[in-house]
Amino acid sequence: MKNFFRNIEVILGSITISVTVLSVITNVILRYGFGIQFAWIEEVSVGCFIWTVFLGATAAYKDKALIGVEVLTQALPYKGRRFLELIIYSFLFILTATLFYLSYNYTVGSDKITSALEVSYVYINSSIVVSFGLMTFYSLEFLVKDIILFMDEQRKVEKN
Repeated sequence: MKNFFRNIEVILGSITISVTVLSVITNVILRYGFGIQFAWIEEVSVGCFIWTVFLGATAAYKDKALIGVEVLTQALPYKGRRFLELIIYSFLFILTATLFYLSYNYTVGSDKITSALEVSYVYINSSIVVSFGLMTFYSLEFLVKDIILFMDEQRKVEKN
């Protein structure tokens, strides 16, 4: 059960991309095979695709798999690199927390509805809130782990 919650964004992202693919295939078959077209299928696929994008970005962020520039950090000595990582993790925590706050306000204030299903965009825009909420949590986790590692290294240096 622990792995389930630890990989929740991957699991939900897999479900939403599956729904996206199945709904697009269904819509294509219905449109070209039978001349039937449902506008709501397109809305479902677009909504699921948006969820997939944000959940995928969160999964990549959690695994530190997003594009990063390491030229500067690799040029620094080890202590400088460790200090720079602390600064970067602090900045990322502040950034993701700010984006979480802004996305929450944006989503709560949204009064638009979809045209075919007449469903509030809150359900689609919630993907942004969930994504930045999880990124904020992971940023805090990275920061705390890095601080603990930094302090452990400092204690080892002081003992020697």
